[in-house]
Amino acid sequence: MRALPFKKTVVLLLMTFILANVAVYGAGGITVTEKIKLVILPGKVGTGWNMDAIDSLMAILEEQALELGRFQLFSRSDIQAIMKERNLSEFGVSEAIEIGKLGGSKYALLLSLEELSASWDSKNSRYNAISRYTIRLYNVENGELLASKFLQSSGSAKESAQKAISDALKATAGSILSFLRETFKLEAYVKSVTGDTVMLAGVDPKLARIGYIFQIETDTGVGYVKVVSYNKAEGTLVTKFMYGERPNVYDVAQEYPTLPGHGGLALSLFYGMPGLGLSVWSDAMEGTPVGFYLGLGTFLGTFGSETPVYFNIGANFKFLELGRIGASVNAGLSILGLADLESGRFKKYIFGLFGGGILTYEFNPQFGIFLGGGYTLYLESESGMYVQLGVYF
Repeated sequence: MRALPFKKTVVLLLMTFILANVAVYGAGGITVTEKIKLVILPGKVGTGWNMDAIDSLMAILEEQALELGRFQLFSRSDIQAIMKERNLSEFGVSEAIEIGKLGGSKYALLLSLEELSASWDSKNSRYNAISRYTIRLYNVENGELLASKFLQSSGSAKESAQKAISDALKATAGSILSFLRETFKLEAYVKSVTGDTVMLAGVDPKLARIGYIFQIETDTGVGYVKVVSYNKAEGTLVTKFMYGERPNVYDVAQEYPTLPGHGGLALSLFYGMPGLGLSVWSDAMEGTPVGFYLGLGTFLGTFGSETPVYFNIGANFKFLELGRIGASVNAGLSILGLADLESGRFKKYIFGLFGGGILTYEFNPQFGIFLGGGYTLYLESESGMYVQLGVYF
């Protein structure tokens, strides 16, 4: 084995780092205790946008807003009727405020559509598309700008430019949902505390879901609870204390939005070679206690003249949750690619299986450290243990 220049390895790893790019939610936002009225309107239209694309984006926004379940939306058909009646192709801030008041909406989301384009990639024989737009949230009562977020996404398709554009627009759905959850946060108060069971009241239980996390500000610090069920008779949320400072009756609890999974960057050791790797996993998926696990990375060394790049994909099962400490096991398919960095191509793929586990320690529900390890068994190469130590988000 000969050492690989560190610069080349870093370049290869940076290509994978996008997978670990996760959003960190800030404090603040608009508190929500019951459904609120919202109107979504197209604003300034930039290069490449047409009515079909605008309608597609509006439909995606409405779908995500309805999925979150916190809004009563102004009918899009009524918006289109108003646009036709007034011969409008877009709305400004003043028109958005006016329409919001007409529909009794409390807030207005105005889209500024900067760019939408598609081009043919002859090298890869596909169309590539990119979309750029900004969401701005206004208070209908006084016209105040409350929040703003720039969104950009890309898509590709072999069939047509329109299909690539459609993929690019759909790719923003998750970012839209994250923005809405970050901006419109559920708020409740502590009604009672019995051991690790904390009852929350003051919010419509139908707006929260099993697994939602609330952050509670106490006199001595911050504590976290997780929704585990509902008490329909009392109209309250039943939550389990996670860690931090224990809450008291009447303490305010605010939703703490989290992603459906974790992404971590770690130092690793495999075949005696140090390296860097990315790990992405979820504790569970909707309707099943089993989540997913993805691993990707490379090492500061070579197999012959090629650089090893591994990719693991499988299932993850969390079996322990004790305060800030969690533990899970994972297993699945492992692929070892031998890459020639000079040409940027893989010369060979070696298939195998992996099995391992992850031990985590949370500083808060979005950030912690993890220790991972396991064993990989390849069909045409050496097999052995691997170890990872890193931070996750």
